[in-house]
Amino acid sequence: MKFRKFLNVTYVSSILGIFSFIILTATLSKDSLNKVTGLILFPFTEKLQPNMDSSRLIHWLAVSIALIFYILITKGLVKLFQKPVKLRSSYPEMVCQNEIASMLDAVDSEDDVKINEKIITFMKKFDEMVAEIFKMDKNDLKSLWVLQINKDEYHKTIEKENDEFYHNDHKSILMIVNLNEQMKPTEEDKRIIRWALQQPNPQFWDDRVKRNFNGENREFVFVRNYGEFRLGYALLFKQQHMITEEKLQHFQAASSYLMLLGKIDNLTDKMIKYILEKVV
Repeated sequence: MKFRKFLNVTYVSSILGIFSFIILTATLSKDSLNKVTGLILFPFTEKLQPNMDSSRLIHWLAVSIALIFYILITKGLVKLFQKPVKLRSSYPEMVCQNEIASMLDAVDSEDDVKINEKIITFMKKFDEMVAEIFKMDKNDLKSLWVLQINKDEYHKTIEKENDEFYHNDHKSILMIVNLNEQMKPTEEDKRIIRWALQQPNPQFWDDRVKRNFNGENREFVFVRNYGEFRLGYALLFKQQHMITEEKLQHFQAASSYLMLLGKIDNLTDKMIKYILEKVV
C-alpha cells in the first residue's frame, strides 16, 4: 500500500521508456542509435544530441532525461486544462448548529421563557434551511414536526380533541404540528406519518404515496430518532420530481442530528411542553 503513490502515469511511463531505450542501446548499431536519439530529442537536437562517438550510456542518459521532461510537461498541460473536481466532504453538512447549541444550553436552565424562545428559533430556522435545500419558499413547504406524548399527560393537558393529535397506540398520542398555521396536517398526512413510523429506517423517502394513499401528496421524506420514537420531521410534496438525489443527500446529511436529538428526553419533554402551551 505504501508504494501505491508511485503507481501513476509519470513514474510508470518514465520507467517503461527508460527500459525500452536500454534495450535499444544494447541492440542498435551506433548509426541507428544516433538517429533514434535525434528523433526523441527533437526539438532539442542541436543542444542535447550526443555525437556519433559518444558512448551508449550518454545516449541513454540524454533520452531518459528528455522522456521524463516530456511526460512532466504533458502531465502539467493535462492538469492545466482539466476541469477542477469539487471534493465532497466526508462529514455531514450540518445546519442550524448555533441554534442547536443555544437550544441545548437553554434546556439545562430553569428559564422557561428562554427555553421556549430557543426551541422555536431552532424549529423555524430548520424549516427555513430545509426550504432552501429543496429550493422552495418556506410558506409553500409542508413540513411537519412529529412528537410523541404519553396518553395520560395528553388528557391532563388537553381538554378537547385537537386536529394536530393522532392516537398512535393505547399508551401514546402523536403530536403532528406545522409551524405554518395555513398548512395544518390532514388526515392523509397523519396516515402517511403513522405508516412511516412503522418503517425500519430512521431516514427514508417515498415517491409512491399518491398510489399507496390515494391522496394529494406525491412525494414524502421522513426522519426520526433511533430507538423508541420521540422526535420526527416530515416533508410532503404535492408535486412530483421535487426530490432529486442531490437534494435528498443534502437533506439527509443536514437532518442527521435529529436522529440523536430525539434521544434527549429533557429536550423532547421541553419541546412537547412548549408546543402544548404556545403552538397548539
